[in-house]
Parts: sequence; structure tokens; C-alpha cells
Amino acid sequence: MPYPTNIETTYSLENIIRKKGAVPATIGLLNGRVKIGLDKENLERLGAPRTGDTVYKVSRRDIAPVIALGKDGGTTISGTMILAALAGIRVFATGGLGGVHRGGEITWDVSADLTELGRTPVAVVAAGAKSILDIGRTLEYLETQGVTVATYGEQDDFPAFFTPSSGFKSPWRVNNPTDAAKIIHMSDQLGLSGGQFFGVPIPESHYAAGAAIQAAVDRAVRESEENGMSVRGKEVTPWLLNRVAELTRGESLKSNVALIENTALVGAQIAVELAKMSKSKSHHSTQVHPVIPPPPATSPAQPVAPRNNPPVLPAPKLVIMGASAIDITSKAKQRAIESTSPGVVDVTLGGVARNMAEAAHRRSGGPSTMLVSPTGDDAFATLLKQQSEVEIGMRVDGFFVPQSTESGSRRTPVCNLVLEQNGGLISGVADFNIVDQVLGKELISRLNQVAATVQLVALDANFTSAAIKEVVEHCNRRGHPVWFEPTSTAKCNRIFPTLASLLSSDTLASPTSPIAYASPNTLELAKMYEHTKENELASSQRAWERLSSFGLAANYRTALDQLTARKASLSNERTISLDFLSKEGIAQMAVHLLPYFQHLVVKCGDRGVLVAMVVPSSSDHVTTWKTDLSRFQIANTTEKDEMLVLKYFPPQEIAQNEIVSTTGAGDSLVGSLIADVTKEGTESFWSPRQLDELIKRAQGAAALSLKAPTAVSTLLSRTA
Repeated sequence: MPYPTNIETTYSLENIIRKKGAVPATIGLLNGRVKIGLDKENLERLGAPRTGDTVYKVSRRDIAPVIALGKDGGTTISGTMILAALAGIRVFATGGLGGVHRGGEITWDVSADLTELGRTPVAVVAAGAKSILDIGRTLEYLETQGVTVATYGEQDDFPAFFTPSSGFKSPWRVNNPTDAAKIIHMSDQLGLSGGQFFGVPIPESHYAAGAAIQAAVDRAVRESEENGMSVRGKEVTPWLLNRVAELTRGESLKSNVALIENTALVGAQIAVELAKMSKSKSHHSTQVHPVIPPPPATSPAQPVAPRNNPPVLPAPKLVIMGASAIDITSKAKQRAIESTSPGVVDVTLGGVARNMAEAAHRRSGGPSTMLVSPTGDDAFATLLKQQSEVEIGMRVDGFFVPQSTESGSRRTPVCNLVLEQNGGLISGVADFNIVDQVLGKELISRLNQVAATVQLVALDANFTSAAIKEVVEHCNRRGHPVWFEPTSTAKCNRIFPTLASLLSSDTLASPTSPIAYASPNTLELAKMYEHTKENELASSQRAWERLSSFGLAANYRTALDQLTARKASLSNERTISLDFLSKEGIAQMAVHLLPYFQHLVVKCGDRGVLVAMVVPSSSDHVTTWKTDLSRFQIANTTEKDEMLVLKYFPPQEIAQNEIVSTTGAGDSLVGSLIADVTKEGTESFWSPRQLDELIKRAQGAAALSLKAPTAVSTLLSRTA
């Protein structure tokens, strides 16, 4: 399609798909990188006219060269199927299928789309084969490749792009998305390789134009044979479609837009039904019943078959300590007093530390993350472990039943909420009693078992202040950097007895801050700041000396004024004024807390992220910050030749109608960051370029969470 119709149509298609409950993922290649889902900037780059580098037409044969040589490319059906399959996308909606060109029995001009359908498991939904092709031979070739072909509609006629009938019959026909999804699902169940093709006739309102367009198609084909274009391979189809548009004075373009909008609608409906079937299968295959039957008794005279030893897991590099929970959410259809109410009950996995661990596990793509978390000895514990291990693939060797608890109170943490139909809270009960009873020595014992390989210890604030203090002091002695997740305004200050102890200790190396990382939201940041001002911690000589060494003179205050006077413009025309950083005291409070936390990642919700940190003078990146001229940052040299950095990151754009749940977005962001810091090291935070990449990936993890019904999106695994 010509510009700007191509871009406008893409936006229209994505909106249609979203309205039907599916997630659009437009695919392309930019600078040799595969992009699954393109933003406005990406689309303009691929779709707008350019005078410089070529945008390549990428089929199977072209994928490796385009990636290897760092080129830009738009994918054919064949190329899109390959990349969609690699990303786990099962349904692909497009315009028209490539096929056997007229005269193909002589020229051997056969589209790679047909062979791809025979070997790549992606269902293609399109308006039949392009009418410029030899449709009879195209159908014969698809049969040879073993491809299921079905017309989607009330007639058996195989559609021909601009017209509802090609004169040939499809071997199969379906007339609803459920039946189409059943075919795809059964193919997967049977383990059949290859895809399926669903031919969707052009909307009836465009039937009348079909005859005139077909006459133009026939004329364009004749002209291509006369001028030699018909033997020029991949150039043929674009030339023919452009010529048809010229001959019909744009009518073919209108029909082209209409038919692809129709295939997008049908494709979205099929994808939604297929997702329901896949989810149902997954649910039933992993269902856990509350009562676990005892193992059958064995006679002493009969030998018992030895159990297979569990797989040996590699020593973890990242240890995350904190709460795991079962979240039970009940949505009532109507309020009922002293009675039950009909409604919907969902059971999912939750808990701040567990959410962070799942996000880190999905980001890292392996068993390098160990979650140390207390559970009960009940059925909920079995559910928690089984779903973590079987459905998510996480390691579960860090779950434990606290020995300090009495047997009657060994209950797995549960958060049970009753909501109104619109999502408003009616009431709820949270039972985290077992977490409060965990002793620091129990956590340290598990940490010592893997201490030799641990590179980072992350800790949420669900444990008691005493337990947190023991663990952090142990990590300080062993040289393990600690990432503190404040968890909530009610619990965020549990870290301060630890800080008071460390700041008064001779073992803390100056000018190092006691805690390496912390990730409060703005409310937790304010609560923590208030605590330092109101309690004896504020009078700590070491903290004041540290704060004074930052050298926050007039030039810093001027830089802060300049930063907060700026605005961040997002491509959805939303603008964020950065003055909230100073008006709400966020920047000032973050700097005030740097004597206690060397790196602060402040989660500002839909307003973005603020990073405040001190880069040590020993780092080679201190010089880099002096020369980095990014708009949204301050880099201030301290009296000790360190670099105090404040850097703001605008949010990633998410349409309001895309947000499914806000639960877990912050945990996903932190989980992504701790996985990357464990992999790349602390130096990655100190490098301006690497920090940009870390935060961008973390914000992407949070965005996926917002669009998912679970706390951590399963799609995060595909970004590992």
C-alpha cells in the first residue's frame, strides 16, 4: 500500500484486533533486529518513503542476511510466519496469500509462502490467494504440502482477494471462529507440523467492484507478460498491485483496505477462541485438589521401585527472599449480607518476592534465580510449588516450612478479596502470619547453602525488622550486595533498624551506603524520608557527612530547576511535565536517602521512573557521565570525585483500554532489573548506555504485566 495509507491501515488493524480481545503484534526488522510489535516510530521508519537505505522485502531466504548485515525489512507471509512461530504467535492475519504465478509451470515462479505453510505451525487468515495468480495450481501445491485449506464463510468457494469466488472450491469450510480454532488446536494436539490457511471472502459491500477490478487484474497480467515484468521474481507482485490501483483509479486500494480489515477481525476472533482452548487445557492438566491422598501402602515382601532422583540444579546467582502467597479474588454479581452470592472466583499466585522471582526467572531464561520463601504444610503450599515448577518452570528448592511456627499455624500466606462487579473492594482477609514468624537464622541457613555463587540478594519488607536486620548484616559481612524492595507504606520502614545498626558499625566501609539498591514507589519514598527526619537516624554523623560530601551547591540546584522545567512528549500526544519531581519533593527525597541506599529506583507509576545513585570515583563511567548530554538527567561531581546522578525515564506508552490489571507491574519492573544486574553486574547501572537499556527492558516488563490478567506476564519469557 502507498504511504500514508499503509500506516493508517496498520493503526486501524491493531485497533480492530484489540477491540476483539486479542493482542496485535505487527512484525518487522529494524537495524537487523527482529521486532515483534512495532510502535509509531518503527512503523513510520518502515512505511514512509525514504531516499537512503532500502527497506528489504524479507522472505525465508532473506532473514539471516538482513539480521547479519543490520538492515531494515518488511516481512512476507513466509518471513512473518517464521518470526511469529519463534515468538509463540499461532494466528497471523494478512491480505492475500502468495502462490503459483500464471505460467509458473514454465517459470517455476512459486511463492515461498506455500512451502512455509507446509512446515511452520502458524495459521494464516487471508482473503484467499491474490487474483493475479494461478489459483488452481496454488491449491494443488498447498495439497502437496499437506496444508489444511478452509474457506471461512457460508460458501465453499475459495476466495480470490478482490472477489469472493475464484471458481475453485476449498476442501473444507468453517463459518465461526470456534470451529477454526478447533482445527488449529487439534493440529497442535496431534503434533502435525505445518500451518493452516483460512480464506476469508472480501466484505459483501465490495462485491460490486470486484468484476471491474478483476478486469484490471487481467490487463495488468497481460502487460507484465508483454514488458517482461512477469519473469522478475519478487518484483512482480508489487508491480501488478500498483498497476491495478492505477487502472481502477484507487478503487482496488479501497477494496484492499476493506479485505485486510476483515481478515484482521476474523483472525482476532479465532485467536481469542484458540487462547481459551489452550488456557482450559493448561488449567485442567495442572489442577490440584485440596485433599492430597496418601500414597498406597506397600507390602514389606514386595520391593518398592526406587524414585528417580530430582534433577541437580545449578547454584543460583540471584537469591530473592520474601513472601509468596495464593491470591483468591472473588467478584460478586451482587452484594449479599450474611449470605453467599453468585460470581467468579480466580486463584492466582502472588506475593511481592514471588512476583519478582517469576519476573527475574522469565527475564533470565534459566534456573539462576532462587526464591527463598516460607510456606505452610497445607494444600495451598502444594498448589504454590506445583504451579511454580510445572507451569512456570521456576526452581522450588527455596520454599520451606518455618520450624519456629507451631504446627497448627503453618498456613501458606493467602490474600482473599471480595470485589464488586466493577472491581471495587467489598472486603478481604490477608493471612501472612507465617511470614511474621520467620527467624533471620532460618533465612541465613538457606543463603549459606548457596553463598559461593550468589551475586545479589533481593529482600522484600514482609519479614520482621529483626529478621531483615540479621539477613542484611550477614550479607554485609559476606560481601553480598542487597536489593531492598519496600513492599508497602506500612512495611517500608522495617529496614531502618538495620540501617541504624550498620551506620554505627565500624565494619561498614566509607563512603559506601549500607544498602546497594532500593526500589520504592513515590509513596514509600515519602514514608522512608519522613522516618529519617523524625527518628534518630537523621542525626547519624555518618549519614550527615555523606550527604554533605555530595556538594549540592548552586550549580546543582540550577540543574535541578532546569530538569524539572522540561516536558517529556510521548508519541500518543501525551505530555508529562517533570515539575512533579520537585513539586512533590521526589528528587529531593531521593537524594536525601542516598547515604543509606547507593542506588534508588523510584517507581513513579504512569509518570515514569527516576533513578538516583552515586557512581564511585573508581568507576571508569564517571567521565562518561560528565560528557553525556541526555535531556532528562543531572550529573553532579561530589567532593570525593564521585558522580551523583539523577536520571528520569518517561513511561512506555499503554492505551487505557489495554490495561487489564495493575497488580504486579512494579514487581515485574524490579524483577527484570535484578535479573539484569545479576547478569551484567553493578557496572551496568553506572554506564549511561547500559542503564538506559536496563530501564527500558524493565519498563517493558511492567507494561506486559499491565496487559496481563496475572501479576507477571507469560510473554516476558519471550524477551529473555
